[in-house]
Amino acid sequence: MDHVIGYDLARGLHIIAVIAWIAGLLMLPRFYAYITSSQPGGELEAAMLKAARSLRLIILTPSMILAWAFGLFLFATYISGDWTRPIPEVIATVPHWFWGKLILVLGLSGYHGFLSAEGRRIAQGQRRRSEKFWRLMSEIPFLVAIAAVLLATLEP
Repeated sequence: MDHVIGYDLARGLHIIAVIAWIAGLLMLPRFYAYITSSQPGGELEAAMLKAARSLRLIILTPSMILAWAFGLFLFATYISGDWTRPIPEVIATVPHWFWGKLILVLGLSGYHGFLSAEGRRIAQGQRRRSEKFWRLMSEIPFLVAIAAVLLATLEP
């Protein structure tokens, strides 16, 4: 089966998109921490609100979409053996580590949605969470990324 894009190129673009996505997920809670600790209506708050919005629109959302698109392409390529078999049989051949990675990526996607919703609330002046909370939240994507990368590379 010929593809417009090759497997190796798709894998490379997937990795690049994931790096950008995780970097944004690491940065955004820090921006929220700075906003939370800043003077409401002040210069720092305005600058951080603008930076957080730009990060979500220019880096986070596009990189998440690309990470999912290339990831789905890689998955489809991985399982694209004999399509005459029933779908449950094809799915049964997917290694167990993949399902763990998928759960982690779904969690990161949910976390991304949480950060986006919180960003809209913060932009409206709602400071429901502490600076300490946001600093702690900035560590989560790194821990999830470690687990996902190890699952994908070690294939336990």
